[in-house]
Amino acid sequence: MNRITLVTFGLSVAACSSSMQSPTSPATTADYEDTAQTIASSTVTSGGSSDTTGTGAGDAIAIADAISIAHGVLPRGFLREADGRCHGNRMGMDSSFTVTCSDAAGTVLAQCDKTTDSATVVVKWTGTLQTPNLTSAVDREGTWTITGLQSDTATLNGTSSFSLDTTLMSVFQQGVTKTLSFDNTATYDAITIATADRQITGGSASFEVKAHRTVTGTAAGSNDVDKSFDVNGVLTFNGDGTATLVLDGTQTFTINLKNGKLGHKN
Repeated sequence: MNRITLVTFGLSVAACSSSMQSPTSPATTADYEDTAQTIASSTVTSGGSSDTTGTGAGDAIAIADAISIAHGVLPRGFLREADGRCHGNRMGMDSSFTVTCSDAAGTVLAQCDKTTDSATVVVKWTGTLQTPNLTSAVDREGTWTITGLQSDTATLNGTSSFSLDTTLMSVFQQGVTKTLSFDNTATYDAITIATADRQITGGSASFEVKAHRTVTGTAAGSNDVDKSFDVNGVLTFNGDGTATLVLDGTQTFTINLKNGKLGHKN
């Protein structure tokens, strides 16, 4: 994937070269908090309403969109191209879906419709995401398999990879400017979704994160930072509208799947 060289959503424009300029160091509490804030925003970003309205962005919205398309319903604001690809805009990001559908007998459908029982989804996101606390350039793609679409609960498995260049205003620290660049891979393991309202009810996603972080604007520059670090994370969906993110087995965060709010338990 080609990185988008914009200063946005929490990662820096210097991303492509900066990781080679500084050695990898152990992650600090601030590094974990910045990583959690970025993963939370890539999971769900509220557009000011519930995540079923099509005004937000992130994995939770994309999964809901994929299920709608698999059932033959275009999400709000989406168009279908002549090649069958569906795309729309999510808070400044172009979201593109290529969905291949099969019925309960395993027969590939000429067009996805209400009889779809399983689907293979190729999804891509590119563009700039802006929120009050971060601005990020996003270049991301993934491949998902969704089964059980004729039942009350569908199941999603798959992978994605993404690059983010972000300028971040920390929700945990005030008064400094942070720029980060992230190269992430994610694996989605048995994520369950209620087909009636397309809400995530269980399952998990694991992340491998390679990041570079700079911090400027601290008092007299005494705590300015220029470093690279690696983090592994596991995001578990709790079925109650929240998810728990654990980084390197030591730092625990909670994410509200309705509004994207993030809390640090450790």
